[in-house]
Amino acid sequence: MSFIYSFLKPILRRTVAKKATMTREDFVRQAERVQRRRYTFPEINGYKKKELSVSGCRCIVYSKENSNHSKALVYYAGGGYIRYQFPNKKSIRRYIDETGCDLWIPLYPLYPQYNMYDGVKFGYELHREMLKKYKSENIAWVGYSAGAVLVMGLGRHIAHEGYELPMPGVIVAFSVFNLYTSEESIKRMSALKDKDVVMGGDLQKQFKEFYDPDSLIPRHIAGCAAEDDYSKFPPLLLGFGGDESMSGDAPDYEEAFKRCDLKDYEIHIEPDTFHSYPVFTFTPEGRRGEDQVIDFIRRKL
Repeated sequence: MSFIYSFLKPILRRTVAKKATMTREDFVRQAERVQRRRYTFPEINGYKKKELSVSGCRCIVYSKENSNHSKALVYYAGGGYIRYQFPNKKSIRRYIDETGCDLWIPLYPLYPQYNMYDGVKFGYELHREMLKKYKSENIAWVGYSAGAVLVMGLGRHIAHEGYELPMPGVIVAFSVFNLYTSEESIKRMSALKDKDVVMGGDLQKQFKEFYDPDSLIPRHIAGCAAEDDYSKFPPLLLGFGGDESMSGDAPDYEEAFKRCDLKDYEIHIEPDTFHSYPVFTFTPEGRRGEDQVIDFIRRKL
């Protein structure tokens, strides 16, 4: 555990205590408040930036000047489906330079106006558009937290639609959660609740109550690690922080991947580390996590 993380833990724990008592109405109000912000993206010397509109959503594309533009990395940011936690300038440069990819950053639909299914349908149309420019095997999806939920749901949706579109070449998902969970996972997640200083609370109850109170989201989108079909997923890196409750779902994923005869996957739990840690590169844990993500894409794409 780094000094920065140990210093931040008591501060984060106080925030988590407030989350534990949050109602869906509180959650909606928070979403409406944070969504007043207009996201801007920096110009970076030596890199081109352009903005596209896909299915009514903004999509920012960075690329290296004079690159061959044959590969693409789609960065689905986390933020609880109510905001976005985008990469900083240094991370943008690293993702492009060290993977050889163009970097696509979609501003996918957010709550409360839209739900998880809307996010996946957007991702499906974005993938369709990208296949006009890139071969499927040259596309990587990277998702953190809510973005991880989206990329895993998107993969399952491609399967659900009978592979009308091909899978990407690589999927990376860190700190994914599902709306349905086995009893064994719930027990494991509960045992980690006091260690989790970022998420905390009764996550399974809150996730279902906040994101799908009327049970309208299709089961293959809502997700259940113990039940879902991953048989035709591409090379997959699934990561969790060891202190986060969601890591309790990792054994169910392991069993599911074996059941589905998924050949090329890695499940990594980083000890003494927090939710979605590769995003927070101001910490040593975050820098190691980003290294791991980039290395996996370089090896598999």
